[in-house]
Amino acid sequence: MSFLVALFNTVFTYPIFNALMVLYFLLGDFGLAIVVLTCVVSLLLLPLTIRQLRQAKAMRALQPQITAIRQRDATDQHAQTQAIQALYQEHGIHRSLSLLSLLIQAPIYSGLYLALNTVLYAPSVEAINRIMYPFLFHFSTLPNTNLMWLTILNASWHISLGIADPTHLLPLLTGLVTFAQMRMAQPISLTETRDALTHLSQSMQFLLLLIPVGITIVIAWQFAAGIALYRFVSLILTMLPQYFTTGWGSLWVFPVVGYANTAPSHPPLASKTKRRHTSSSSHRRRKHPGKGR
Repeated sequence: MSFLVALFNTVFTYPIFNALMVLYFLLGDFGLAIVVLTCVVSLLLLPLTIRQLRQAKAMRALQPQITAIRQRDATDQHAQTQAIQALYQEHGIHRSLSLLSLLIQAPIYSGLYLALNTVLYAPSVEAINRIMYPFLFHFSTLPNTNLMWLTILNASWHISLGIADPTHLLPLLTGLVTFAQMRMAQPISLTETRDALTHLSQSMQFLLLLIPVGITIVIAWQFAAGIALYRFVSLILTMLPQYFTTGWGSLWVFPVVGYANTAPSHPPLASKTKRRHTSSSSHRRRKHPGKGR
């Protein structure tokens, strides 16, 4: 197990750590170094991200055909699977792309997370210098991990990125952006439908999004603020190609709680009774034309 950890650190954590330290040395701001490093990592993964977003868009466009196949071959699971796979192949969709994307992105983001922790929780400057590559500079003091961006407004408004954000600003912003990104990933629902079950499904999907949003806020609330800053920037950078590939999605669509404004499928009982009474009266007049004059 120790061999695997050492191998992971050698391949992912330590290169990212050294890149972060170089950026901090050049920029002189640890928060800005986190932002730039996150941008570089996202830029390297951009081709894979765009391909994954386009495939997800294509799969959503094929949903009506997939539903028709499942209804047609409801009793034959093998035929249903074969037909769906043939449909994917016809449109150039590879289901393994999502797994490949995860296998590539997960180690990189994990290495970035561990590299941040190494700096933020470093016990001494010697611990940092031991990880620095020999051909790079070494530090004589610990890096300044304070976020100084808000000191322009007030000199006392600085946030230590090595501890949990005392202002709780970054956790809340991270949760808000998480919600927005997940809503963008969802296709626009049929908001004009009169089906009560569809409205219920929309409401449930909307409420289920609050679970990962809440988890994100809780984690960012407890971990170092530098981790929350990295996550916030990463989500923003994910939303940019997502917007140009699939648009806003369901971000600006709010679930319909009821459908009271839809026209009733049957007329009210009173109207039925009134029409029946009127029809009977007319029938009696036609049968006895002399009456009522």
